Amino acid sequence: MADKIQCSTHGEAWATYVCTHLVGDSVALGFNREEPSAEKQFPNAWCDECEKIQVAHGGWNEQSEKLTKISLLCSSCYERARIRNTRTAFSLQDLAGFRWKCGSCEEWHTGPCLDIAQPEPYYWEETLDPGNIQTGTASLAELPATFLNEDFCAINGTDFFIRGIIQLPILGTDEHFCWGTWESLSRDNFGRLLALHDDPKRVDLPAMFSWLSRKLPDYPDTLSLKMYARIQAPGDVPYFELEPADHPLAKEQHQGIGPERVREIMMKQVGEF
Repeated sequence: MADKIQCSTHGEAWATYVCTHLVGDSVALGFNREEPSAEKQFPNAWCDECEKIQVAHGGWNEQSEKLTKISLLCSSCYERARIRNTRTAFSLQDLAGFRWKCGSCEEWHTGPCLDIAQPEPYYWEETLDPGNIQTGTASLAELPATFLNEDFCAINGTDFFIRGIIQLPILGTDEHFCWGTWESLSRDNFGRLLALHDDPKRVDLPAMFSWLSRKLPDYPDTLSLKMYARIQAPGDVPYFELEPADHPLAKEQHQGIGPERVREIMMKQVGEF
C-alpha cells in the first residue's frame, strides 16, 4: 500500500510518482502508465517524451532512469495530470467547424459548445409566477415563500434551490464541459448564502451538502444525486461536486470525458447546422 502525504491543495492523500513534465499546468503531453489495480491504484506515470526514452532503452532500467526526472504528487494532483495530459484520437479542434445557435443570446456560434444550462429546478411548475425578485443580501424572511430568479429559487417556503455548474473535465485539455443546473439546500444554508450573496467573505463558507434537482438529458435519472456546493466569489455561481458513485454523471466528473463525448452531447442538445 502506498504512503500518504500532505498536499497543500488537497490535504492528506496517497503518494504517487510521475515524470516532472506532468507536474503543474501541463496539457496534452501524454499520460503513460501500467494498468491500475486494486493493489496499485496510481501506478507511476510518464509523458510521451519519457515514453520514447524507456522504449529506446528497452524499458525502465538504470540507463533510462538517468535520463528522466521523477516528482512526487498527491493522488488528486495525479488525477488532474492524467485528465489534462491523456491524449485522445478525437480532439476539441475537430469541433472547430461545428455551428450552433445559443438559446440565450439567439446568436450563431462556431466551435465547441461547452456550457448548457437548465432554466429552473425540476420541481418548479410552469404555472408558478417567478415574480421580479431582487435577492441581493435580502434575508429569507424578507422574500416571498415562492420565487425564482437567476440564482435562487424557493417553493412554498419549504424547498430551496440554488443555481450552479457541474464541471466535467475534458481529457487532454484544460477545458471543462459545464452543465448549468440546480441543487436543493437546507433552509439554513440557503438563508446563509442569501445573506452573503454580495459579500466576498462567502468564499469562506464550507461546502454545502445538497441534492441535484434537475434531470439532465442523456443520463439515467439524475434527480437527488448527492453532491456539495462549493461557493465562489460574488458574481460566480457555485461549483457542484458530486459524491463518487457508479452513476455515469459522477464518473464523468471524477474521471473526465473525451472530446468525442462533448460532440455527442452537442449533437443531441444543440444540433449541427
